[in-house]
Amino acid sequence: MTDALLHANISREMLLDSSNMIVNGSVRSIFGKVYEDEGIFAFVQAVVHTQRTQLIPHFVKTLTKNLTIREVLTKFNLLIRESIPVASQYLEVDDKSAWFCSAMQHKEINDWQEIFNVLYCVELIRSLTNNEAWRPKTVALTQSRTGQFAQNIPSDIQVLFSQKHTKISVDLELLDQEINTAYPEPAPKEVVWHSTFTDTLYTALIPYVHEQTLDIELAASLLNMSTRSLQRKLLQEKNSFRAIKNSLMFNTACDLMNQNLSLTQISIQLGYADIAHFSRAFKRFSGITPKRYQVLLSGVR
Repeated sequence: MTDALLHANISREMLLDSSNMIVNGSVRSIFGKVYEDEGIFAFVQAVVHTQRTQLIPHFVKTLTKNLTIREVLTKFNLLIRESIPVASQYLEVDDKSAWFCSAMQHKEINDWQEIFNVLYCVELIRSLTNNEAWRPKTVALTQSRTGQFAQNIPSDIQVLFSQKHTKISVDLELLDQEINTAYPEPAPKEVVWHSTFTDTLYTALIPYVHEQTLDIELAASLLNMSTRSLQRKLLQEKNSFRAIKNSLMFNTACDLMNQNLSLTQISIQLGYADIAHFSRAFKRFSGITPKRYQVLLSGVR
């Protein structure tokens, strides 16, 4: 690992210090170098160690015990991107199956990035269930059958090759179970009040902009008040929850366009059922379609 650490310009002490969350760029540099120079087995060992000791605990320790696995996976989009910057995670559920999926931010990704995503998702479920033996029944990969990772997945796991999206199956019966982590209940977060109630609410909603159920009930619960009290405070400032939510979604969509994400990826991250719903909402707020906005954006770059 020494060459990889030098390549990333960080010390071994930084990597081994469990209190130190290493920045994403350095982590990616390390893992890319290890995969390239030392092969898949050393890479997987390094990734799993970092995920188990740093990345996943950093997130899971913040979760309250009354959350279900379904709620965590649904609400995880924004938070997981801090640890897996190459993907946006989302949960797909129907009557017969559930999948934790990765929507890649780039058309082409390296094999090691897909391996990182799969391992992260597996280790996350293990941490949420406090079950290190848990495995998905099926893994879908964009890699071909000849990929090193695909060839080394345990034989009792079904592997789907050359898929459009990377995803792992999640047992349906797990979804509505409350999480069972190895960490104590986190201390409640104190709400930092801003100059106006509107500012306070807007700031509180930012981490939840990627949720499919970003509604007034969630907003009220974040600020420990009733929906009626929240509406009354907003009315006093001549504002409304709908206006704040629309502004938040619009600003986030514009930020993601600035990062060159596709409209499909943006609509997924913002919790829309499809790109058509997202396009209508964007035009309703801004007066132009997101495609037109992208054209205007490219013209000023």
